[in-house]
Amino acid sequence: MTASVKPKATREWFGEGLLDLGADHDDVVVVDCDLGSATKTLPFRQVFPQRFFECGIAEANSIGVATGLAQEGLRPFVSSFGHFLTGKFLEIFQSVGLNDAGVVLVGTHAGLAIGKDGPTQMGLRDLAVMRTLPNVEIVHPADGVETRRALEHIAGHRRPTYLRLCRQPQREVHDEDYRFAFGMPDVLREGEDIAVITMGGMVEVVLDSLDPLAGHGIHPTVVNQSSLPADRDAVRALARRHRAVFVVEDHFVTGGVADEIGRILLEADRPPAFGVWGVPDYGQAAAPADLYARYRLDVPSVVDHVRAFADRVTQ
Repeated sequence: MTASVKPKATREWFGEGLLDLGADHDDVVVVDCDLGSATKTLPFRQVFPQRFFECGIAEANSIGVATGLAQEGLRPFVSSFGHFLTGKFLEIFQSVGLNDAGVVLVGTHAGLAIGKDGPTQMGLRDLAVMRTLPNVEIVHPADGVETRRALEHIAGHRRPTYLRLCRQPQREVHDEDYRFAFGMPDVLREGEDIAVITMGGMVEVVLDSLDPLAGHGIHPTVVNQSSLPADRDAVRALARRHRAVFVVEDHFVTGGVADEIGRILLEADRPPAFGVWGVPDYGQAAAPADLYARYRLDVPSVVDHVRAFADRVTQ
């Protein structure tokens, strides 16, 4: 792991990586929704002003503009808060989805971490919405290394993509040798009996729960499922090595990673025991640390969840 790198939000890594993409790919352009400071696209405007299109506070229009640019052979990145962007689902469906347009929808401020701005701006249902579209790739990186590798993957194809990014700083959990493989479960810690699957900002939280869990004799495998749709064969192979699978996600408990993994496992010959923890309501407004404690998505709570799940599956 690149432990010496200062933790940064994946939206910040995205902003830096976007500059590299702009230098390497003349077809990369940015469509902004008057949130360039928050989504970290302003440096791209400074370096490539002719490839930056400001549409103002108008996500629906921005999606249409990006679709037109994609249909002309460009690779547009349209950026806004994930809650706002995926809230324009009709435009995404009609313009991007039906036309198989090569638009990259960049949704920042995933999950509860937006804090005091509250549920009107929290990206808590974006995965559920975007998973319904059969031709859209979803990517939610866990750190800077994975963000950069995922951007290289995204720039190398023309498929519609939803890139989900976090506001909170995240430490590096990958080293520079990491290679992003779309759809594949990324095993960060090999364990036994239970596989804990998560993505994005929750990866660090799950990893930090390992030492307390070890004190209780529980040594789970930790899996970063950073892209969807998940590779069905790989998920089933992972499940066969474990008695149980537990999903933790910073998203509505319905419609996200848990639903993706659960559907795959239910079709297996011998489905493992399966458990889920996520956000059960619309969220609230408070400091991020208080929200993660309130919704039991902090380290002590994850330890409690996995312990209770382990007790249940061993009875």
